[in-house]
Amino acid sequence: MITEADYKKLRDVLYRRTGIDLDMKRFKILKPKLEKLMREMGYDNFRSFFHDYRFKKNKEVEQALLNTVTINETYFYREKHQFESLVNDVLYQIDKIRPKDEVIRILCAPSSTGEEPYSIALHLLDEGKLIEKRDFEIVGIDIDSNVIKKAQKGIFTKRSIQYVPPHILKEYFTQRGMSYEIADFLKEAVEFKVVNVMDKFAMKKLGKFDVIFSRNMLIYFNDESRRKVAMTFYEMLKPKGVVFLGHAESMSRIVSVFKTAKSGSSIYYIKD
Repeated sequence: MITEADYKKLRDVLYRRTGIDLDMKRFKILKPKLEKLMREMGYDNFRSFFHDYRFKKNKEVEQALLNTVTINETYFYREKHQFESLVNDVLYQIDKIRPKDEVIRILCAPSSTGEEPYSIALHLLDEGKLIEKRDFEIVGIDIDSNVIKKAQKGIFTKRSIQYVPPHILKEYFTQRGMSYEIADFLKEAVEFKVVNVMDKFAMKKLGKFDVIFSRNMLIYFNDESRRKVAMTFYEMLKPKGVVFLGHAESMSRIVSVFKTAKSGSSIYYIKD
């Protein structure tokens, strides 16, 4: 149903809309997934599927396509040293320069199925002192509506919670069969939304943030898209706000407007 030429057409439109660059190496992997999607949505040929996607004739097609091609591999406490640097160092620096009645806001983009924003909340609870003196707001966004729904439900596999410390698991999770459900008050404490990071208007509607976590997303973009997203992050940050990226990413190779800083083994980037 889908040829390499078809895939290239789809790839070009998807890139223009989302910044996601589907490598041709992924064609063989994605071909059966895309063909299955087309069948499930009632299309018997690529032409009609692509027509509806390209001209936005069916909103469900656009979201279903995004849900099919995006990668959402994550787990709790991934790259734990960054959460520790955030809670034990960076947030204390921010606390010193913000008015005492101001809420500290943290954005996770992308949030995938919620492990990252929930990990931040759990580290804040475990540290204990900051949340006694400050109000925090944690927002998780993702382009994939399916993972946002999963994040809101807060139910995770054993593999996902394997690195959660026993005392945290005992206090904030309930085992239900083979799954683990996070506490209801934490589900309420973290806000999840479907947002495309390439949609500058939708991003700015989220407001200003003190910290942005964006780990392992920019590696899937090309140079132009990386620069656009980096500058959107810059504009969304409050003065002296901070960005954390994944260990394979470097903001200094993308744009020059951030100051590079280090805390322990964590590198982060400050709005200068």
